[in-house]
Amino acid sequence: MKEIKCSFGIDIDSVAGWIGSYGGQDSPSDIQRGVFATEVGVPRLLRLFEKYDMKSTFFIPGHTMDSFPKEMEMIKS
Repeated sequence: MKEIKCSFGIDIDSVAGWIGSYGGQDSPSDIQRGVFATEVGVPRLLRLFEKYDMKSTFFIPGHTMDSFPKEMEMIKS
């Protein structure tokens, strides 16, 4: 069987990607989307990567690191 290699890069912009988006006011639904992506999505991704012994690289803005210390610690561990 042929071996297939993949590279995974994850951008965790969380709320930082939505603040002031599209030149308008901050949207509560956009902000909540970023919160959900971090609080629910990060643990899901980490479980997936662990299950399949996958290596990955995370790209995270400083605002996200300051706003979600628990999830950032999970990534670091």
